[in-house]
Amino acid sequence: MSGSHFSAQQARVGKFKIRALRDASFALDGGAMFGVVPRALWQKLTPVFDDNTIPCATNPFLIECREHVIVVETGLGRRWDEKQRSMFHIDYSQGHCLVESLAAAGVNPEDVTHCLLSHAHWDHAGAACDAEGKPMFPNAKYWLDEVELEASLQADHMRRASYRREDVQPLVDAGLLHTFREHQEIVPGVTMQTFGGHSEGLSLIKFEDAGETAAFWTDFVPTRNHVHLPFIMAYDMDASRSYEIRQQLIPLACEEQWLCMLYHDPVSPLGHFTFDGRKYGFAALTSDQQGTG
Repeated sequence: MSGSHFSAQQARVGKFKIRALRDASFALDGGAMFGVVPRALWQKLTPVFDDNTIPCATNPFLIECREHVIVVETGLGRRWDEKQRSMFHIDYSQGHCLVESLAAAGVNPEDVTHCLLSHAHWDHAGAACDAEGKPMFPNAKYWLDEVELEASLQADHMRRASYRREDVQPLVDAGLLHTFREHQEIVPGVTMQTFGGHSEGLSLIKFEDAGETAAFWTDFVPTRNHVHLPFIMAYDMDASRSYEIRQQLIPLACEEQWLCMLYHDPVSPLGHFTFDGRKYGFAALTSDQQGTG
């Protein structure tokens, strides 16, 4: 099961230069990824493997602005045994990993000033620490909703499959982890706002400048195939809350033409939401729309 072709898309939103990175590829159960949507519908949207899983990516993002070097999310990382790699079809065949993606952009781990985690599930925070369990970005301020920190350190029986204590404990021990509740401005123009739904402390991350907005949708909208409002994952702890959030934010993003950053999309991490009068969709960023300056 090979990883999807990846092209490092990039764009500029006001003062922010945004670049899609890639960590490992993996696969998750298609039924779980689309919740109550019948397979007869979702199988038309994505390849389906023999075990009913579908291809997923982990796309962290690099945002550069003056003295700030920000990484949003980290990917799966390398701290997985063979059984786990087999179970989730974790694929490094293209050589992608967070550090290599950063290097291709001319950034070393020591250069990163901020690492923003929308939540602490293992597929989002797995590379917050390196293969030796040390913080990946030794000079960075890591930011996470305080509810997510509590869940990752003391996960109950409903959540323990989604969190790994070892993803965040070293950050706490090193004094690098900063927490907030509900809303936090990280640096001017960069905010994290907690909405919940998928997990209790799930945060939308926005970059705003000069009348333009980019939003990291995390698991509110994991792939291009999840923009249609009812397409909500079975993994969501509160599906009704997820629908409420999507109903509020997706039309706004479409109307205001936010640049949308999709974490699990295996093909196009950057683009814009669209509306055809009946349902919402996704238009991938074209080469002409990609800014390199």
